[in-house]
Amino acid sequence: MSGINKVTMPKWGMEMVEGEIAEWHVSEGDSIAEGDDLLDVETSKIVNTVTAPAGGVVRRLLGAVGEMVPVGEILAVIAPADVAEDEIERILAGAASRAPQQKVADESAAAEPQAVSAPDSDSERKAANPVKSFASSQPAELAAGADDSGVSATPVARRVAREQCVNLHQVVASGRHGRVTLADIEAALEANGRSLEKSYSAARPELRSQRDDSAVFATPVARRLALELGVNLLDCRNSGRHGRVSKADVEAAASRALASNPVVSRAEAPALPSVESQPLSGMRRTIAARLQASKREAPHFRVQVDVEVDALLAVREQLNRPHGEAKVSLNDLLVKASACALVAVPGVNVQFDGDTVQQYADADIAVAVALDEGLITPIVRGANHKGVLAISNEVRDLATRARLGTLRPEEFQGGSFSISNLGMYGVDRFDAIINSPQGAILAVGAAEQRPVVRQGELAVATMLTLTLSSDHRIIDGALAARFLSALRGFLETPATMLA
Repeated sequence: MSGINKVTMPKWGMEMVEGEIAEWHVSEGDSIAEGDDLLDVETSKIVNTVTAPAGGVVRRLLGAVGEMVPVGEILAVIAPADVAEDEIERILAGAASRAPQQKVADESAAAEPQAVSAPDSDSERKAANPVKSFASSQPAELAAGADDSGVSATPVARRVAREQCVNLHQVVASGRHGRVTLADIEAALEANGRSLEKSYSAARPELRSQRDDSAVFATPVARRLALELGVNLLDCRNSGRHGRVSKADVEAAASRALASNPVVSRAEAPALPSVESQPLSGMRRTIAARLQASKREAPHFRVQVDVEVDALLAVREQLNRPHGEAKVSLNDLLVKASACALVAVPGVNVQFDGDTVQQYADADIAVAVALDEGLITPIVRGANHKGVLAISNEVRDLATRARLGTLRPEEFQGGSFSISNLGMYGVDRFDAIINSPQGAILAVGAAEQRPVVRQGELAVATMLTLTLSSDHRIIDGALAARFLSALRGFLETPATMLA
C-alpha cells in the first residue's frame, strides 16, 4: 500500500476539535502535485487551506461542503493511478467517515427500492449519466452539453435533472458555493416552457408538520435542506455523526413523503413564509459557546473611569507628522498604555482556568477585530517591550491578515488581557465580556469633547470613557481600580509611557 496518502482534518490550535468543509478545490480523479490546494476548512476563528502532502491522483473525497469533520478524520485519499481499488478500500475500512455521495446513494436506495444508486467514481458516474442518454424528444437547449457529472449540485437537483433530461451545464446555479439546487432546475425548465413532470415542490408544504423541530440536533446543511424541501427534522432519522440528522436523512424523509403524498398542483399548494434561515458559521458557533461560558462561569464586575486625552492626541499628531508612512491610532496608544499599566499592576495581567492563576511577566494584549462573520482577537506579544510605531505596524498587519483569514493559530490564541474599542462607531461607553481564560477586558468608548471643571471654572476637554470588566474570582475591586488609575496616569501623561 505504498504511495497511498491519507489527508486528515488537521488540528490548528489546542482548542480545535472539528472543522467545517468550506470548499473543495479538487474532484475525484484529478491529478495533483505536492502542495496543491485540496480544500478550505473553516475553524472557530479562520479559514485555512489544506494542501496535498504528496502528488498523485485524488482517489477519494470523504466530506461534503458544509459538513463538520472531527480532527484526525480522513478527508481525502491520494494515490498513484495504478494502485488497486481494493487497497484503497482497505485503507478506508477502519475510517469513521465515508464519501457523502455513497451515503446519499445508500439512503436513496433504502427509501426508493427502484431508484438507481448514485455511482461512486467519476468513471461510473459518467457511464451512468452520459449526455447521449437524454431523450431525443426533449428540447435540445436543456439536454445538450458536455458530461455534467462534475457540476456541483444538490443530490435532489441531480436526480431531478436526470429524470427531466436536463444537462446541469445549462442551469444557472444559485445554491451555496455555486451548487445547482432544485429551484434552479425548476427555473431552467420554466424558462424553456416546461414544468416538472413530478410536482416536487408542490408536495413540500405537505411534508412539514406543525411540530417545532428547532431543538433537533442536525447538521447546518441538513437543516437548510429541510427548510428548502419542507421536511420536519422530527420526521428524519439521525444517522449522522454524533447522532445528528444528516443531509442524507433529510433526503430520505423527503423521498418517503413524496412517494406517499398525492400530487398537489402548484396553484393549490399553500405559500411558504418568506423567511431566510442561515445556520451559524463555525466561527459564530465558537464565539457563542465561549462567551456564554465566560458569562456563566466568571462573575463579572465593572469599574469605569473618564480620561482626558488631549495630551495623548497631541502626541499622536507629533508621531504621525514626521513619518508620512506612520498611521498611529488612538487604539495603538491605548495598547501601549495598557501594557505599561499591566506591568505596574501585574495582578490584572493573568489567566485563570478555574483552579490555577497564571501570572504573566509580559503584556500579551489581544486586540478585538470585527469581521463580517464574527470577532477575532489577534495578539500583540510583549507589548510592554515595543514602541508605539512598532505596535501600530503590528496591529495593522494582524488586523489585515485577520480579515483575510490568514492568521496562524498562535497569533490569536492565548493572551493575558484584551482591548475592545467601539469608539470609531460613536459608542461612548459599553460593557465587554471577558475573553476567558483571561482575567479582564478593557472596553473603550469614543473620544469626544465634554464639559469639565478645572479649578472651579467650566472648560471643554476631549474625554474618553474606559470600562474594565474583571473576573471577581481573581481580581478584586481595589485591584481593578488601581489598574485603571495607573492606565489613566499613562494616558493623561503620555511621556511617562514613551520614555
